[in-house]
Amino acid sequence: MTSLSFVDTLLVAVVGILVVFFGLTVLIMLIKMMGALTGGMGKKKEKPVNTAPVPVEKIEPAPVTEVAAPVVQNNDELIAVITAAVAAMMGEGNGFTVRRVRRVNNTPAWAKAGREEQIYSRF
Repeated sequence: MTSLSFVDTLLVAVVGILVVFFGLTVLIMLIKMMGALTGGMGKKKEKPVNTAPVPVEKIEPAPVTEVAAPVVQNNDELIAVITAAVAAMMGEGNGFTVRRVRRVNNTPAWAKAGREEQIYSRF
């Protein structure tokens, strides 16, 4: 078995690095070509954002008044309205029933994010 000299090992390392960078360059070009061919099929068009500066004015705080929480006296009516709204959004032929409606308070951010993901996953 023959041993490689230091120059030979450096040459092998340089050739290996060049092969890797050439392969990465080819992959980048292929990905860019695929993006150009598809023409951004899955991208949503964003509305232009108004970036005009907002004039700063002195705003006086409004007086604080206590507002009583709305009291729902008839839960059956509320459940019927929510059921109708959900049925209208989901379309016909869904065999679901809203049995109970309760307000969820003080939920963690991860729970809110999961709930929103479930709500908007159909779009």
